Amino acid sequence: MDLEFSDEQRLLDETLASLFAELAGPSRSRELAGHLDQTLLDRLDNEGFLDIAQETNLLEALFLVERAAEAVVCAPLLGRALVAPALGLRDVPATIGLVASPTSLVRYAGECDAYLFLDGDTASLASRDDVDVEPVTSRSFYPLGRVRAARAQSLGEGSGAIMRRAWQAGIAGEIGAMGLMAVQFAAAHVTDRIQFDRPIGSFQAVQNRLARSYSMAMASRWLARRAVWHHEDEFLSASAASFACLSARETYDNTHQVTGGIGITTEYGLVEWTIRLLTLHSELGGGTAHARRVAQVRKAHLAS
Repeated sequence: MDLEFSDEQRLLDETLASLFAELAGPSRSRELAGHLDQTLLDRLDNEGFLDIAQETNLLEALFLVERAAEAVVCAPLLGRALVAPALGLRDVPATIGLVASPTSLVRYAGECDAYLFLDGDTASLASRDDVDVEPVTSRSFYPLGRVRAARAQSLGEGSGAIMRRAWQAGIAGEIGAMGLMAVQFAAAHVTDRIQFDRPIGSFQAVQNRLARSYSMAMASRWLARRAVWHHEDEFLSASAASFACLSARETYDNTHQVTGGIGITTEYGLVEWTIRLLTLHSELGGGTAHARRVAQVRKAHLAS
C-alpha cells in the first residue's frame, strides 16, 4: 500500500495548512467564542474548497476536515465537505449540521443553513426553516443543540448507511487530527518545563504517555483515511470511529496528566483540542455505538 501523497495531494494539503494558519487557530477560536466563522467559511466556499470531493474524491475532502480540526476552525465542515458529497448531494448550503437522533447534540445547531438527519437506513435533508432547534448550554467550544425536523426530504433507501459511514470516518479523522495537535502542544510544555534540574519530558513515564497518545492519534488518522478510500465498507468506518473514541479519551487523559494544572486553563490553550475531543467522543452515539456497529457488520458478514 502506497501511503505517500501524490504531488497534487501534497499541494492541496500544504495549501490548506497555510490557509488555516493564516485565518484560524486557537486565538481565532477564542475570539469567536466557538461561534461560526463566517469570514473563513465564505473564503472556503468562494475558492471551491468545500467542493473538493466533487472535483477529486472523498479522501481529499477528508484532508480538509483534518486540517480544519487541527486549526480548531469554527465551522461545521464535516457535513458539507464530506458527508453531503458521499450522499451525492450538490448545490447545497455551505453549512450543514449532522443529526443522529432527536435527542442527540448537534454541533453548530441553530447556525447551519441545512441539516442532514440519520434515521436508520434512510437519511433526509431539511433547511433551517424546516427545523426546530433547542440550544443547549455547553463548555465544549461548539455551539450545541437538539434539532428536530418539521419537514425533511428523504434521500432514499440506503442513504442512511452512506451517511453513517462518511460520518464515522469523519469523526475518526477529526479525532486523529486534534489528538496529534494536543500531543504536539503537550510535548512542547514537557520540553520546556524543568523539574529536578531536567526537562520533565526526559522522564520515561511522561514519554510513554505522549508516545502512546501520538501512536493512537496517528492510527486514528490512517484508519479514517482507509475508511474514506473504501467508503462502502462500514466495518472499516465503524472500526475507525470506535478506535478513535478510545484514542480521544486516552489523549485527553495523558496530555492533561503531563501538563498538570496549567493544562486545564483556557489561556494555556490545550483545552482547545482536548475539550473538543470529548464532544467528538460522544457524537453519533459514541464509542459504544461504533463498537456495536463493528460487531453487527462482522456478524452479518460471517452469516452471509
